[in-house]
Amino acid sequence: MLSQLATGHGTDGPMTTMEAISTSVLLLIAGHETTVNLITNGMLTLLRHPEHLVRLREEPGLAVNIVEELLRYEPPVQLVPQRTCIADIEVRGVTIPKGSRIWLVLAAGNRDPERFPDADRFDPYRQDIQHLGFGSGIHSCFGAPLARLEAQIALAELARRLEGPRLVEDPPSYRRNAVLRGPRHLTVAFDGVRP
Repeated sequence: MLSQLATGHGTDGPMTTMEAISTSVLLLIAGHETTVNLITNGMLTLLRHPEHLVRLREEPGLAVNIVEELLRYEPPVQLVPQRTCIADIEVRGVTIPKGSRIWLVLAAGNRDPERFPDADRFDPYRQDIQHLGFGSGIHSCFGAPLARLEAQIALAELARRLEGPRLVEDPPSYRRNAVLRGPRHLTVAFDGVRP
């Protein structure tokens, strides 16, 4: 992909060096960092809720529900800063005027108790999980299908292969970043690895 960015010609011609660099940085952050945090947040959550880890080992197909609930419960992207309203918007009786700069706190929306009953509880059996983990509309993440699949496979395989996994440090230290949320390291002890 990077080779195509550097040498390919799109409908508007080749990318400038700066366009190729900025697109590469975006792909690294949006396509790698977020998925790493999703998997790490997922393993941390499962180790804190071992009954779900056991169920995932027994039912690998549960990974689909687990990942969707993780995107709601502990999303890798917490907020989207510096958006601009393109029209007046009314939110709970307050008008946000056109041109206003706003921050969208997706993680707070995912924990809204008016939308999600018992919103602070991790529940992979939750029905109707329409979370904001990948944005929505024209701002929906185009890498969402790949990120979902990567997280489903990683978490199902970790559940299957690790014998007696447990957290060494809880809570772990987190990266200092308001937008992306994930531990710096997730130290896990285990008794063995299944083939």
